Parts: sequence; structure tokens; C-alpha cells
Amino acid sequence: MSNKTLSTKVPEKLRQQVDEIASIEKRAPSSIVRLAIEHYVNTYFELHPQFKADILEARAAMRDGDVEDYEFG
Repeated sequence: MSNKTLSTKVPEKLRQQVDEIASIEKRAPSSIVRLAIEHYVNTYFELHPQFKADILEARAAMRDGDVEDYEFG
């Protein structure tokens, strides 16, 4: 699989944190960013289908008037 370039702007503090992690792990900052993106995307596709199903189920229940009272605290 070929690699493609993805450019983005990040806040200075985030860039400093990425650089710090890269230095500690003796990796390139781009490697840290790639790993972070891979983790986010993998988590999204693992969790999102169930999360979406739960939301659709809750919306259908609300539409049908099947709601439960909730008390905070």
C-alpha cells in the first residue's frame, strides 16, 4: 500500500506534545501522528456502529413515546 501525504495545522501546544513523545520514543513526529490517527480510526470503526445503533434505537423509542424518567444525582 502506498503512503499519501496528509497536511494539517495543529495548536502549538499539541505540536510540542507530539515532539516530546517523538523524542522520548525516538521516533519521527510524523510516526507519532500516524499512530494516533490509526488508533482513532480503528476505535471509531470498532465503536461507532454500535454507538450509532444505540442512538437510532433511542430516537425510535423517543418517537414512539417510550421514554424513561431520569433523575440527576
